[in-house]
Amino acid sequence: MRRQIASILFLLFTFSVHAQNLTISTIQIEGNRVTKENVILRELPFSVGDSVAAEGLKELKELGVKNLNNSSLFNFVDIKDQINEEEVKLTVIVDERWYIWPGIVFSLAETNLNSWLENKDFDRVNYGLYVQHRNFRGRKEKLTLNFQNGWKRKIGLNYLIPGLNKKRTIGAGIDFFYANNREINYASSLNKREFFKNDRFIQEEVSALAKVEFRPRYYNMHRVATGMKTVLVDDTVDVYTNEYLPNGRKRSQALLLNYGFRREKRDNVAYPLKGYLVDGTIEQVGFGLINNNDVQLTHLMATINTHHQLSDRWFFGHGIKGKTTLLGTPSYYYQRGLGYGSVFIRGYELDVIDGQHYALYKSNVKFQLIKKQVTDLEVMMVDRFDKFHYSIFLNLFGDAGYVVDNINASINPLANELQYGYGLGLDFVSYYDIVIRLEGSINRQGIPAFYIHFKNPI
Repeated sequence: MRRQIASILFLLFTFSVHAQNLTISTIQIEGNRVTKENVILRELPFSVGDSVAAEGLKELKELGVKNLNNSSLFNFVDIKDQINEEEVKLTVIVDERWYIWPGIVFSLAETNLNSWLENKDFDRVNYGLYVQHRNFRGRKEKLTLNFQNGWKRKIGLNYLIPGLNKKRTIGAGIDFFYANNREINYASSLNKREFFKNDRFIQEEVSALAKVEFRPRYYNMHRVATGMKTVLVDDTVDVYTNEYLPNGRKRSQALLLNYGFRREKRDNVAYPLKGYLVDGTIEQVGFGLINNNDVQLTHLMATINTHHQLSDRWFFGHGIKGKTTLLGTPSYYYQRGLGYGSVFIRGYELDVIDGQHYALYKSNVKFQLIKKQVTDLEVMMVDRFDKFHYSIFLNLFGDAGYVVDNINASINPLANELQYGYGLGLDFVSYYDIVIRLEGSINRQGIPAFYIHFKNPI
């Protein structure tokens, strides 16, 4: 009888502990030598004075760690608690990244690394200097200056301030660049890009954008951008095409306006394993105010990605991305289908599929061969780099895409037909958002290939 009473009392005590509410008395932050405290506090799903359920404290801490990791300001984050009766003291411990990156510009004037490796043409290499501060003034501001030579000569300035008001819900930024080229990609044929080269500069571009962001909570972002873009091409381009700029023009000048919405609920933006992303943009390029004979296009773009943990080491992710031109018919300069940047079907890295509309589906099944390992690199002279982490995944993937081309489908046979690719890869994931993917793939045409990538595909 006594044993039964003791068991009942123990259960009642345990229930009362889990059912009690705790008041957050203090939040202490450690390790933030550069980052301002209000930047860190903005990402936490709790604040001083909040009343939280004891059984929900662990989940809140995990959410705070995820939010801070996704800020790309820290290599490691930990939140510890100290409970004293009905109060809890929280300590946020951050390991800051290195934020100032002066360095050498080395980029390729190709759709991706694999396309450049096919020809190894060093005339299509961009080189120069840049300096980037990824946490300017300790306020998560990003400032980038770019001086580039080579295939495209370019100077650029980008400055983003994510927290203008006290609540850090409103941000603003500017983006400017001037560029000129001696060679341009003026068309595509047989799904390969066609180029025209001259000894003198044959294209100039000037772009200036101002943008405003509104982030009312942790996961939703509204953004509006407006500005002007001007493109000028040399008369010699007419020898190859009169469809590069609208209506055969040598100068195109357009007012730009776009609105975008993004909901980010992934556990890791650099290499997500759980959660989802929803992103949509509507963009107007040209209003006919400057010249009614110039570009006037309306684009609608959308992305939906989801990621699931199936078991301890197994993960599944898939997503769909689409773009449509609602109004207007784009000239070649303003037209982009599949095969540019990260928007491609795996197995078609060496091809471009130009068109006015496209849909792209990607999927992965991943097995974590090596779980996250943390080690100290004692040889490093700077402590922001000495704590190193990595993990390795086996990746089985399958992609499919469709491009609608109402202009040049007769010379680009991959358009207006469903294309797909599948294969097996090995992914290496590390700190500073490093992702290295080695993939072998086969496409619909049965062509096998091996490719290297440096960004998460979904």
